[in-house]
Amino acid sequence: MTSAHEPSPGPAAAEHPWRRRLRSWRRWTLIVVCAVLLAVAIRVEEKMVAKSFDSFAHLHLRPLIAAVGMEVLSMVALGLMERRILIMGGLRLNVRQSIALAYASNAFSASLPMVGSGAASSFTYKRLVAHGATPALAGWAMILSGVASNAVFVVIICIGGIFSENVTGIAAGAAGIALTILVVWLAAVAVRRPGVQERLIRASVWVLTRSQRTIRRPAGDPAGLVASSVSGLGSFTPHRSDVLRAVYSALRNWAFDLLCLAFSIKAAGVRVPWWGIVLAWAAGAGGSSLSLTPGGLGVVEAALTAALVALGVPAAPALTAVLIYRGITFWLAVAIGWVVYLYLRRTKPPATAPPAPASPGPAAKT
Repeated sequence: MTSAHEPSPGPAAAEHPWRRRLRSWRRWTLIVVCAVLLAVAIRVEEKMVAKSFDSFAHLHLRPLIAAVGMEVLSMVALGLMERRILIMGGLRLNVRQSIALAYASNAFSASLPMVGSGAASSFTYKRLVAHGATPALAGWAMILSGVASNAVFVVIICIGGIFSENVTGIAAGAAGIALTILVVWLAAVAVRRPGVQERLIRASVWVLTRSQRTIRRPAGDPAGLVASSVSGLGSFTPHRSDVLRAVYSALRNWAFDLLCLAFSIKAAGVRVPWWGIVLAWAAGAGGSSLSLTPGGLGVVEAALTAALVALGVPAAPALTAVLIYRGITFWLAVAIGWVVYLYLRRTKPPATAPPAPASPGPAAKT
């Protein structure tokens, strides 16, 4: 980034180390508190935990293998979704590169408490730029990937509410689907109409100006930053087939993860409560987003176990199923992700569409 418009260091810069130490202290305090609460919960439910660990000797092998397969397919679908969005922006990665990027980014996000999401975004951004993406394209690709993934996640939860056999759940699910469709439609209208774009640009410049006055970030001219962002968004040429493929991949990403939980329950030897499993799975996903511990460790297990017990699954098999699910979706996925990251560090991304040195023919296709 250029430093032409970077503000001069002031009192905020001198306070930065102190604030950083304070954030670190708060983070470790929260981690210690969570660890203590987890230890207390295990102590209180010692018999149930012991039964759960004893049941690992009687796991059903086929559902366990199927659960591992579902998680692998989930990560593949995540990589394919991100690849399709990049293709709409003019950058074409091969399938292997996209899946590797998804695994490595997930390792950052799940392993680091509090800062995991930021570290994952930074890694993905730098990797995409190294592959040939412009900074604006890389940033917008990550934003659009998050929007698509979260929108599909909300729709799945809403569908789960509709099938929960609860009037409140049905009403909330239907309203959530309608609201998601409305937001996506309004966003599409805003992108296509110049008048709406102009108002959004002015509002964005105003917000950035106030942000720079308050926290001195981001550095640079607000109008220039917004203009570069808008130009980056304009580089996307979404065809209907590309949009449908991206949404379908996002749907498969979440659906395979949900099926991983279902097969984990079957591996524990109990019946799957299909009528409420979506909402239970959503409770676990919500716990993982808190980021107080790596990947929501301890929080997800408690929330998901409680949700399954509320659905009628016995406590010990419910904990067993959750530990299987988390062992696959967290520990195994993170281990694979760090191995992939170490491999990526040793390999330099090939530049996309390199110019042909021999003849000045037409531009290489992306």
